[in-house]
Amino acid sequence: MSRDLKIFVVDTGPLITLAAAESLDYLLYVNADVVIPDAVLHEATRDAARLGAQDIIDWVKAHRTHVEIAPTKAYEIYDAARVTIPNLREPDLGERAAVEVIEEPDRLQGDERGVLLCEETAVLRRVVVRDRTRIVELSTLDFLRILEAEQRIQSAEQVFEIAEKAARFPSRTAKLDAQDAAARAAIQRLVKRGDVDLER
Repeated sequence: MSRDLKIFVVDTGPLITLAAAESLDYLLYVNADVVIPDAVLHEATRDAARLGAQDIIDWVKAHRTHVEIAPTKAYEIYDAARVTIPNLREPDLGERAAVEVIEEPDRLQGDERGVLLCEETAVLRRVVVRDRTRIVELSTLDFLRILEAEQRIQSAEQVFEIAEKAARFPSRTAKLDAQDAAARAAIQRLVKRGDVDLER
C-alpha cells in the first residue's frame, strides 16, 4: 500500500508525551511517513536526563525506515553557533525548523497530504501553503482519539494517565474540532484506510 500521508511532528510535546507513556510506536499505527525536524528532535533529547529523551533517541534509531529526521538551515546555523556559545538557547528554534520543513517545495508530492502533530504550537499560522486542504493540524489528544475510535489502541485517556504517572502533564488541547467537516472525516478515515484524502 502506498504511503500518501506524512505526519509532521512539529513540536516536542507529542514525542515527550508518548515517550512518557511508553507509546511512541503509536505514531507507526497508520500507513504514514513520520517526519521530525532536526531541531524538534534536538529540543526533545538535548538533555539526556529529561523525561523520555533516551526513549525518543532509541525509538528513532529503531525505526529509521519509517521516521525521517529532516535537516534544516535553522538548526544548522544554531548548531554552528554553539561552537562559540555552548549553552545557546533559541526558544522558537523547533518551530522555525518545522515551518522550514513543511514549506519545502517537494515535501508533499502528487496526492500526498500532511498532518501537523503538535500540542500547543501555533506553527500552522506561520506556514505558507498554497493549498490548505492538504495540511491539517492535530493535537496528541486528537491523534489518540482517532486511534481509539478505530480500535487501534485501547484508550486515549489511558495514555494520558500513564504519562501523568511518569510526571508528564501534557496538553489536552483538541484541534480536530476546529477543522471543517470534510477534513475531519478525511482524517478520521486515515487510520481505517491507511491514507487520507482531504476533500475540498
